[in-house]
Amino acid sequence: MNRYPLLLLIYVLLVSSAQAQSPAVSTSDTTQIVTEKEAEEALEKELKGQADTLYTFQIQLPSMDFLSVCPGTTISIPFQPVGPYDEDNTFIAQLIDSQGKAVGISKPFKKSPIQAVIPSYKNGGETYRLQVVSTIPIAKSNQVELRLLDKPQAQLSVIDGSQTIRIMPGQEASLKVSLSGAAPWSFQLSDSTTVMQTLSNPHYVRVRPQAVKAYTIQGIANACGSGQASGQVIVNVDDNPEPKLELKDSDKYAKVCSGIPFQVPINATGKYNKGNKFVIQLADKSGVFKSISTPDSSGQLVTQIPASYKHGNYKLRVASTAPVLYSQATNISLVEPTVTTLLKDSLHLDEDQTGELTVKFSGEGPWFVLLSDGTYENNILESPHKIKIKPLYNTVYQISSAGGLCGVGTFSGQAKVSVKSPPVSIHIDRLPQNMACLGSTIEIPYKTSGRFNANNRFVVQITDKTGRFVDLPTTVTPTAMQVQLKGIAQTDTIKTQLIRIISSSPAVSSTQAELDLIAPNQALGEVSGQGIVAPGQSKRIMLKFKNGLPPWSFTLSDGSSISGTFLNPYLITVTPEKTTEYKISSLKSGCGTGIGKGSALIRVEK
Repeated sequence: MNRYPLLLLIYVLLVSSAQAQSPAVSTSDTTQIVTEKEAEEALEKELKGQADTLYTFQIQLPSMDFLSVCPGTTISIPFQPVGPYDEDNTFIAQLIDSQGKAVGISKPFKKSPIQAVIPSYKNGGETYRLQVVSTIPIAKSNQVELRLLDKPQAQLSVIDGSQTIRIMPGQEASLKVSLSGAAPWSFQLSDSTTVMQTLSNPHYVRVRPQAVKAYTIQGIANACGSGQASGQVIVNVDDNPEPKLELKDSDKYAKVCSGIPFQVPINATGKYNKGNKFVIQLADKSGVFKSISTPDSSGQLVTQIPASYKHGNYKLRVASTAPVLYSQATNISLVEPTVTTLLKDSLHLDEDQTGELTVKFSGEGPWFVLLSDGTYENNILESPHKIKIKPLYNTVYQISSAGGLCGVGTFSGQAKVSVKSPPVSIHIDRLPQNMACLGSTIEIPYKTSGRFNANNRFVVQITDKTGRFVDLPTTVTPTAMQVQLKGIAQTDTIKTQLIRIISSSPAVSSTQAELDLIAPNQALGEVSGQGIVAPGQSKRIMLKFKNGLPPWSFTLSDGSSISGTFLNPYLITVTPEKTTEYKISSLKSGCGTGIGKGSALIRVEK
């Protein structure tokens, strides 16, 4: 059925109804003409606007970073749909490769979760993305990463990478299995040797055949199933093989350093005479070889270049004594130890500005350098090298450690860097007390501005009897300084002293404050009072304080305690359960520990 006449009819009826309810207009007004196309466009625009504003469709996927699977594996994909999807809607999972190509990996599902199968032809060892799409309406979820594991591969060889090895009867031969793909691996050799769940790569297997034998890998497997194996090693067993002597892995010691031991691996096959020894020999430009190692029968040869040899190029070989054989010669370079110099620069930086210091190297790189402020760089390939610094304070830079291929070398030099910092100041806030006892500890609240140097030290000073400032034992906290009033001449009267805070780097003095000091006379607290009460009733007893400096803190013999009162005398309410005599068990004031005397007796009678 054609929908255009129907749409037109609906729209005309709506227009007619609206006109019938509106006031009459003049016959001179222009009559509105509605075409079929205009009616369709108006209605579709209205319906589309309503649909766009009423509903939002989303599909939310959780992170699946924890999941690593093999190609061909079935996985469960949970998701959360948002919106009133059509009752005929279905959801399907898609796998997206690094090129952005998406393929469906599941059947249509009505609800979460989706059971999907990772295609077996996908490459393991790569990261893909997952998404879920809907059909009615069409919506796509966020994309989450999924890592595919790789199937295993194994290659069999001798340790030196060759495919043949010669041994004598009863000797062992080491075979190397080089592995790839997801670990762990399990494999079996052709002689039924089986290795299960190894994480070692490469993995070495020792065999001891009695006759010539060929070895291959029969099977290799990991979590993704079986894989491919390659390589064949033939172990020749000979009663009297011809001795052969070869250097191995010569690239590993192509550059050596004086005084630092290094190993020279060899491959000595065949039958050597009893008492045979191996020795490392070195030749300079003259071509004359000289032994530089102790004769050794094990074949595990280690040596170091004597200090008498100059830096330069040499040839190295290994010789045997019975029979006399020589390996091929290889070129080695005796490199110079690193010498590092920090150039004498004088930099002037603004606050928070970055500068550069220059470091020169000689000897074999790559180099590294550690400056005295902890700045560190390595893998430096060019000399001279600019190293960036950003000091907070005036700093004299030196080298703490530096070196190159031969390890830590020698280093020297220093550079001075000054930093233009804002002016600093120290301000003593209002003292919590204007009077204190000699020998007591008080707190001095303070504030600072500007930037002090890292080695700065604060100390509180007080004037002595001559008016000269002397240091006081000071403990610094971020907001206050705890000061012990020690080392000050005692006086029988109250004496006003000046107190201040000074810093060492930079040297700055704070504002000054006045503090009245009194002799450390011991506080005395006297208890008095008596009375008769019934059980459960209360009574007040009196404490009078003398000497010391308020506030007073005390504890009574029944455990009642008051901390820091300025009232004198002080009335305290007690409620004894039985007849009790109250005394002062401890007393403290601003001048330290005091003593108590007297008592109060409260009788309890029924």
